[in-house]
Amino acid sequence: MKTKALVIPAILICSCTPSEKKEASLPPYPEAPSVPVTENYFGRSIKDDYRNLENLEDSLTLNWFKAQSEHTQAVFNRLSGRDKLIDKMEDYDKRKPYDTWYYRITGDDQHFFLREESGENAPKLYYRKNFNSPDELVFDSKDFKPDEGHEYRINYIKPSWDGAYVAVALSYGGAEISEMIIIDMKTRKPLPQVIGHCWPSDSGGISWLPDNSGFIYLHYPVIDANSPSFLKDMKSVVYKIGQDPEKLHVIFSRETQKELNISEEDFPGVSIGDRNDKYMRGRIGGATAYFDYYYADIKDLGTGKIAWKSLYKKEDKVKHAIFRGDSLLYLSAKNVSNFRILSSPLNGPADPDTDTVLADPKENEVINDFEVTSNGIYFTTTKNGVEGKLYHIDEGKEKEIKLPKVSGRVNISSKGLSYPDLWVSTMGWVNDYIRYKYNPETGEFTEQMISPNGDYPEFRDFVVKELSVPSHDGKDIPLSVIHKKNVELNGENPTLLYGYGSYGHSISPFFSPAWLTWVEEGGILCVAHVRGGGEKGDRWYQDGKKERKPNTWKDLISCTEYMIKEGYTSNRKTVINGGSAGGILIGRAMTERPDLFAVAIPEVGVMNALRGENGPNGPNNIKEFGTAKDSLECMALIEMDAYLHIKENEKYPATLITTGMNDPRVVPWQPGKFAAKLQKNNGSDKPVIFSVDYESGHGMGDSKAKQFEQLANTYAFAFWQTGKKDYRYGKN
Repeated sequence: MKTKALVIPAILICSCTPSEKKEASLPPYPEAPSVPVTENYFGRSIKDDYRNLENLEDSLTLNWFKAQSEHTQAVFNRLSGRDKLIDKMEDYDKRKPYDTWYYRITGDDQHFFLREESGENAPKLYYRKNFNSPDELVFDSKDFKPDEGHEYRINYIKPSWDGAYVAVALSYGGAEISEMIIIDMKTRKPLPQVIGHCWPSDSGGISWLPDNSGFIYLHYPVIDANSPSFLKDMKSVVYKIGQDPEKLHVIFSRETQKELNISEEDFPGVSIGDRNDKYMRGRIGGATAYFDYYYADIKDLGTGKIAWKSLYKKEDKVKHAIFRGDSLLYLSAKNVSNFRILSSPLNGPADPDTDTVLADPKENEVINDFEVTSNGIYFTTTKNGVEGKLYHIDEGKEKEIKLPKVSGRVNISSKGLSYPDLWVSTMGWVNDYIRYKYNPETGEFTEQMISPNGDYPEFRDFVVKELSVPSHDGKDIPLSVIHKKNVELNGENPTLLYGYGSYGHSISPFFSPAWLTWVEEGGILCVAHVRGGGEKGDRWYQDGKKERKPNTWKDLISCTEYMIKEGYTSNRKTVINGGSAGGILIGRAMTERPDLFAVAIPEVGVMNALRGENGPNGPNNIKEFGTAKDSLECMALIEMDAYLHIKENEKYPATLITTGMNDPRVVPWQPGKFAAKLQKNNGSDKPVIFSVDYESGHGMGDSKAKQFEQLANTYAFAFWQTGKKDYRYGKN
């Protein structure tokens, strides 16, 4: 195969579009080794030109990944405007002296949280004796294994019920598999034991035992993401403070619970929701919206035999559940797409068809979450995923609680059933997070901020529009649009449409000054709430799953066509962006309608869905996308596979593809194969670059500096390819 050189018509001066002036040519793409494989899938012959790239231990493959990394970094380094974007994001960050998250409150009002100072790249663990006490630094990740030379980051914390200990998980290099330590709050020092093979930030966290003597966590026997045994045969174990971490006491696993038919790829997690709970829950789940759950008496711990009983099945579509004495309160979408809250006695499995209904489904609102306090049940809803509301149920009576301000997102938290305390957090696309303490006696909200908000006068003229766009089949797709107040509808605005559309996950409004840099620079920012997400309930999720997955990218195409028709943008100015499972969305939109987009940016994306189950995290995703071993699901996988839909000499949009070599979720060969085939077959003169980051994973553990750099790369590439002034390739 010959190396394909890109010749890009180029920049220079003023606001000329790429077609008006010549700019420096990009260096030729590094040539990908190709060893084609042809296989038959239920009567369909499929040729895979780059099957060999799946071997991430092969020297030719590794050399190609390395060459792509160097090639792309050389392109980024010569993009004018990129450094300016990073400077802006850093400036916005400095407007807040520090930020806080992972906020934990014990029953006696001790506060534990992560705090990251402006200008720093790693959070530290802080503590307050109560809300009005000063912040006290407890632990700095720089003090963890300093001799190794790694830049560890804290990615999870959980204090014991009495606040005597805090479990802290750390990782480095963008990896998510972590090591845990336990900090003794009497001495403010870590205990000597280090617990490896854990991933609490993604597996439901840890659960402290009621007597604070230890906790339950999910143990990963193999943590090498390149091993075929990675993400296989996980097990829930009890760790007692001071014990040898290598001596595991397994309480829930495929091996110990053979009667439950747990698969090797299932995540058998165990949780305790409240210190006073009589029961613990066992979950058999993974990468999908609903799971099978079991329960057992907490007193069984330590007896050597735990009697797990069925609590509810994935077919019951339960999203959230809380024990209250000998009953279960739960949120279910079975037979009601918008969810309802029910109560079940623990004399058998929960049954949404017969259990007592505590909150009926609402016609145009989806119930998202609920909390139980000593003053009753509180729950939140959203309309189209972007208009949040708060409700209260007490003695069977339901009422809406008026929020202090209109909010796109409402989150609630409490200390548990024995306490009246309720905290309510609100946020919008252009409105920062505000945290309130709610007083049920007076109905008043009092701000209880842990970190100060910044001042962003640049965003004051931003307009947010929540639109409804008809899709290919007449369904109305929610579309969030953010732009400057006086934008001209002349078709000349760089417009970025972001989407996801999997696992029933809703993209609710969030405030990110770095993200809003796109709008501040004159672009239009959109979120397409496509099917496969949960913005309009369970039906919305199911209609973007497996054989109905095409609705996901057809919804994005319809939203793009709408923005063009209304004069916001044109096909020369449109950018589509999404990550992870959103790679299916972006990859298939650009391969189905390459004429519609100027730029496509799939980040750490699922690009080769047919081969997905052959990666370490693939079998777990069969629940969401399907398996190649089933005839109907196999055809659905082929249809959603962007890699297979690349056509020879088709004129594709400019494309930026990314991966992190430490990614445990989407194996790097997925975006790698897509990049290799697109570079070889693209018939346009638009660039196709593959960003390979050796110090990153799926993006979850990246430092703030890394996040700014990656977002600036995305925006600079998109602005360059939509012809925006001052964004050109070829600077020295």
